[in-house]
Amino acid sequence: MVKKAGCGGDFDGLCCRMVIETKRVFDGCAFTDRNITLTLTTDTALPQQAAFACARVTGSELVGYSVTDGTGGCCRVTGDIVTTFAVTYESGGSCFTVPAVVRETRSVLLKLPDSGIVPFSIEVQSTMSVNSGAIIGSNAVSVSGCLLQIIKVTAPVDILIPTYGYCHYPPCTGCVCDADFGTNVFPAFGGDEV
Repeated sequence: MVKKAGCGGDFDGLCCRMVIETKRVFDGCAFTDRNITLTLTTDTALPQQAAFACARVTGSELVGYSVTDGTGGCCRVTGDIVTTFAVTYESGGSCFTVPAVVRETRSVLLKLPDSGIVPFSIEVQSTMSVNSGAIIGSNAVSVSGCLLQIIKVTAPVDILIPTYGYCHYPPCTGCVCDADFGTNVFPAFGGDEV
């Protein structure tokens, strides 16, 4: 008969139970806009002779959002997604990179956690494959491509999981070192060794 999993137990190699602090995703959805053109604004004055080189997303967040009750256990979340880009342009034979932003209003249906004292967050991850771009003003850049935005409801949680203990890493190929560091790379695992 196999013993119950736990410190000192043997359940097909399991040695202990461990609490992992992590972030749980309760619900989420994705927007995909193909062949979209966005107008980015920047606080940096762009030179008239500047030529667009490239742009990439560096971050995004949902701001000024409101939550209203919906149907089927969902809530309607409406707010503005502010996406920050790093725009690189060429001027006078040199390249320069400046921050630029675009703001879009989104409205989605999401299932929010019912109860609990741990607060939830609504997070946004954005990425854009920029196919082309142009400087269209002293503080504006136009970019075109495919935009993907993922909106998630998350909360920090403690999860209890069965574990086999710490990982044992083999030496890297080609590693030359005469020192003997032993096998205790990590702190003791509650008295249980694998």
